[in-house]
Amino acid sequence: MAKRKLKVGLFFGGTSAERNVSLRTGQTVAKYLDTKKFDVIPIEIDLSGKWLIDSPTIKQIGKNMVTKRATTRELAPVEKNAARALDVALLAVHGPGGEDGTIQGMLELLGIPYTCSGVMASAVAMDKFRTKRLLSAGGVPALPDHLVARSDFEKNSTKILKRLRGKIVIKPNKMGSSLGVTIVSKKQLFHKAIKQAFRYDDEILIEPYAVGREITVPVLGNRDAEALPVIEILPWKKSTFYDYSAKYEEGGSEHVIPAPLPPRQEREVKALAVLAHKLLGCRGVTRSDFILAPNGQFYFLEINTIPGMTPTSLVPQSAAAAGISFPRLLEKLIRLALVK
Repeated sequence: MAKRKLKVGLFFGGTSAERNVSLRTGQTVAKYLDTKKFDVIPIEIDLSGKWLIDSPTIKQIGKNMVTKRATTRELAPVEKNAARALDVALLAVHGPGGEDGTIQGMLELLGIPYTCSGVMASAVAMDKFRTKRLLSAGGVPALPDHLVARSDFEKNSTKILKRLRGKIVIKPNKMGSSLGVTIVSKKQLFHKAIKQAFRYDDEILIEPYAVGREITVPVLGNRDAEALPVIEILPWKKSTFYDYSAKYEEGGSEHVIPAPLPPRQEREVKALAVLAHKLLGCRGVTRSDFILAPNGQFYFLEINTIPGMTPTSLVPQSAAAAGISFPRLLEKLIRLALVK
């Protein structure tokens, strides 16, 4: 008798500004999941938050990106109870609503195991400011920063702007894919950069610009997590830093794997990435980003709890360098989700 295939619900799309990245991740994952082992059910979350089954987006694999709303049937609220029949949910939803503990909490209520981090770790990791506070206390060095709420800026913009000096990075506190991030050094442009960041979040983070090399480290596993090969990102082809176009446009950046680091520095940054993964209580796979300053110090920037899985994404490339194929990586994530 043939072994029953695991029923995998592939969740993707969502309502955040990172929706298009999620659609690309969903397409790529659907293309590489081993259908001999898994019965894949694509579930697209559309712009209004509706669940759409047998998404036409997935059926566009290999064609141009589909960004319009799907027109397939919606899962009715009562029918959503049928989701309990899923053996596992494979999450490919990026940004708020997908990576911040929201969908994880829903799946917990439904009793469905899911890939990557749990509710608490997802919620904390999405918040850059509070993540840095927690990790700094645990021994992971991070750059100083200043958190500004929209309401405070509306009341005290002149005072806040007057305090800003030098070259700074202004970014939304809870957003990924480098959306809303600006590096700015001219005082007359500070206000514009702050307004840009507030388009994506009600809190923004202001950090001093750190000169250095961009280093990122994927970590794979649950309690026994281990670092995958370290990557150095060279975003100079299209951008001055690792922004949206450098991340997702073909040829937008160069990824050097393994990063050309002395053994001591390689061990150090791997240890910091694993420590970040464990301190936050993450599971499955994460990717921690660092700046390596000229003085040899690594500074933590942020952690991604559902890293992108597009053709240009870093985690699949790092896994491949470790001898883990894309289908095998996806299978590992599914198996890790089923570990109690």
